[in-house]
Amino acid sequence: MESTKSTNQQPRLNLSKFCQTDLSRKLARWAPYQLSQMYVSCLGGFYYSRHPEERELIRRTIRQVFGEALPRLHLERLYRRTFAGIFAHYQEKLFLAYAPVARVKTHLEQRLRLSGTAELNRALSTQRGVIVVTGHYGAVEFLPGALSLQGYPVAIIVRPQTKELAESLTRRAAAINLTLIMPEDGNVLPAALKALREGRILVTEVDEFPMWRLSKTETVNFLGFRMPADRTLEVLQKRSGAPLVTALVRREPKRRYCLDISPIGWASPPPMISRRCLQHLERAIVAAPEQWYQWKEFGKILAGLPQRAAPARLQESYAPQVCEAHYAPA
Repeated sequence: MESTKSTNQQPRLNLSKFCQTDLSRKLARWAPYQLSQMYVSCLGGFYYSRHPEERELIRRTIRQVFGEALPRLHLERLYRRTFAGIFAHYQEKLFLAYAPVARVKTHLEQRLRLSGTAELNRALSTQRGVIVVTGHYGAVEFLPGALSLQGYPVAIIVRPQTKELAESLTRRAAAINLTLIMPEDGNVLPAALKALREGRILVTEVDEFPMWRLSKTETVNFLGFRMPADRTLEVLQKRSGAPLVTALVRREPKRRYCLDISPIGWASPPPMISRRCLQHLERAIVAAPEQWYQWKEFGKILAGLPQRAAPARLQESYAPQVCEAHYAPA
């Protein structure tokens, strides 16, 4: 979220804004996908060379989570693939916002497959809207558009980093019956509830850490660390009565994607349903850590935790051996 600035203070540059140059937008619109992606990767590498503290925060956070589970060579490969995944995310954002609409539609129709739509249709049959919980994982930028192109009525909370991006997304959303919620004051609940009352699918991210409503009493374990719990999903589900499912867009080889929709026990929501959603996201992260791009924000959370509340490693049931096999040097 962009905080309110005084008129004399310039907004802080971040990677998202840095990647949205005029040339980036033109390449996303006209150039082959691979060429545009190479350019964004070069921009991203240059950005981190000028902001080494951000690069090191991401590396340190990955090390805190996986450091005891992976040898150094494996970690180094994971670092490289994680940054490549971050750059792929910004390329996907540019492509979605600026490439010709027909080209975007063809890209999604040919390369993205849906799994679990029966669960989504079942949830929609309640006529209370549906809360689709995702995360900063894989090709999440394609999720709302992919559902909209299948005829689903979708709403999503977005915070564009530039005026050009906001204007482009607004035009494209109107063409495919996609509702964008762009809060200026950070209060998204009224607009979110309205979208659900209209029978829409509301897409929200469970790992939007800066937006969390922290509980004073409840905690949650995530990636081996105990942290204050977020009450946002509980409030939203209780106020709306809408069913809830999870959805992640996993990147697959040869620039293909799988949108996987899963039930989360929405018929009788358990206490702290956000805990269930975080566990679902955690399993995906442990299986493919390079597809998650929220390492920087998670690192900020870890930096604020008291030492006694931060276990040093993942639970034994998770994936040291899986990660080791996946990231063994080629």
